[in-house]
Amino acid sequence: MGRRYLSLALLTEGASDQWFLVPLIDRQITELALEAPVGFDYSGVDVGECFTVAHRDLVACQVTDLLCYYDIVMIHHDHNERGKVDAIRDRFPDDAHRIVALVPVRETEAWMLADPAALKEAAPTRDAAWEVPHDVEKAADPKAVLKAALGGRRDAERDFGRLGQTVALDALRKVPAYRAWTAELRRAMERLHFL
Repeated sequence: MGRRYLSLALLTEGASDQWFLVPLIDRQITELALEAPVGFDYSGVDVGECFTVAHRDLVACQVTDLLCYYDIVMIHHDHNERGKVDAIRDRFPDDAHRIVALVPVRETEAWMLADPAALKEAAPTRDAAWEVPHDVEKAADPKAVLKAALGGRRDAERDFGRLGQTVALDALRKVPAYRAWTAELRRAMERLHFL
């Protein structure tokens, strides 16, 4: 059996989530590819046309389209919206295994805090007077901590994108919600015979 091509689409709550998650997902898939017995080709995650905060029927319509062309569709929500991912899966019982939930506790920004060295690299001129909590998922306001860490800079697209490229995957594996996401992604890839 020859190499296969993995296609993956992502729907997020907003653009800032995409800036961080797209490079992060690509890095995680590259790492998982090392476990594949035959290997597979992957050119990167594609982003859907709507955000998951849109009306649920619109999101379901987008998922319908994406499932026609992609092996896996990832749906991102913050933890308080987890039920929306389950509601979408319920609409696609035959393909529910191809819909992967990407749900940080509280907000995606908590994952950006997991690697203090990457944060310092993202804002090298910033005085390191801020403190990252040991358990980033317990941060009451991850956005405020991240803003302080980055010095309140307004170039979130560049900063979030850089963090997505540099935050250590080993540091993220210490975050329970990240482990849950990678476990679900691994199960989907195994069921589709990529791993």
